[in-house]
Amino acid sequence: MRKHKFVNNPEVLLKQGQKIVSASNESKYIYRVTLVNLILAGKMTSAELSTLSGVADRTLRTWVKIADEQGFEQLRAVKQEGRPTRLNAVQTAELKDVLTKSPSNYGYKVWDGPSLSSYIKKTYQIELKVRQCQRLFHKLGFSLIRPQTYPSLGEQNKEEREDFKKTKRHFT
Repeated sequence: MRKHKFVNNPEVLLKQGQKIVSASNESKYIYRVTLVNLILAGKMTSAELSTLSGVADRTLRTWVKIADEQGFEQLRAVKQEGRPTRLNAVQTAELKDVLTKSPSNYGYKVWDGPSLSSYIKKTYQIELKVRQCQRLFHKLGFSLIRPQTYPSLGEQNKEEREDFKKTKRHFT
């Protein structure tokens, strides 16, 4: 295995790395800097550290090279952006207002995933699946409220509850 020829002094890099580890709270960044510091301190080779840490030897050598040539800042994890939302901020705000009103005003019995999906398709010509609409409810601060189908446990009339459980097997 060939030795890395440093552009900068490894001892100076090691001190920079130790300073970063003690000052930062970003776990991925600290992990990477710590592994590079172990190699820079001469405590372990990249191959030995690879077997102990589970990080590929080549990755460790790349991190050392990046820290040496570009600085430790380049070892920071890049924020991964997700898929952009189909509804813009204005449409989302309008939806929140609509959902606070009665669904009968818009031709629905209840606001749920299927009805919201249908409303969005009719209004904005954007097709969202039922599960996406359920997530949208949650994102907008709404929660699922289901009707009670039988007398609750806290009710005083236990006989009525037991009678309900025995006779009401199927809903009509």
